[in-house]
Amino acid sequence: MPPAVESLLNGGLRRIINRDLQSNTYLLSAPGQIEAGSDCVVVDPGMDRERIAQAVDGCGWVPRAVFCTHGHFDHMGCASWLQQQYQVPVYLRAADLKLAKLSNFMMAAFKLSARVTLPEFTLLDVDDAAVEAAGRRYVFHALPGHTPGSAGILVDGLLFSGDSLYARHVALSRLPGEDHDRLRASLIELFSWMDPRVLVLPGHGGSATLADIRRDNHELQAFMNAALTV
Repeated sequence: MPPAVESLLNGGLRRIINRDLQSNTYLLSAPGQIEAGSDCVVVDPGMDRERIAQAVDGCGWVPRAVFCTHGHFDHMGCASWLQQQYQVPVYLRAADLKLAKLSNFMMAAFKLSARVTLPEFTLLDVDDAAVEAAGRRYVFHALPGHTPGSAGILVDGLLFSGDSLYARHVALSRLPGEDHDRLRASLIELFSWMDPRVLVLPGHGGSATLADIRRDNHELQAFMNAALTV
């Protein structure tokens, strides 16, 4: 693993596991800054406001932007609260805005009593859109399939992959907007060019390097090797 990534794992990166649906929320501080008052970004703020608030207060970092890998409610449930609390932009690929607007309908279908308020999104409508925040450059690589606007957010040897790529299995369902063939094509393309040393930080479950995932995730291997439908 590159030294820059190892240094992040020693303090500049925090993971929060939301109680609803066990989704991951990440905090990433500005380069070389882990003390209280450091700038940070929040990636995929789930629905667990209490845990997210405790994590932010505990490290004393100051959110400067919120990034959503896709528009499902368990990855943006607290985005509006963070936006109001810290006056920050919330970034989402434009192709997922319609899906985000279905959040409360989908939560009712999942028999969840909670409801979410949507933030005012800053929409990204081009592939590989780059955003500067908290001293780092974040690139939203388009990974359509799990949702039309899913992104893999790449920064300094880390890939926040949302529900497009997991370390140990494959996220397949029949949710609105999901296209398995498109997801397969997105992942094949991703593996064709991305540095295998990149550390993948999924929306659920643990992390692993891209090389380890390609070697050890047998469910993913079977999915990627399946013939594309015509």
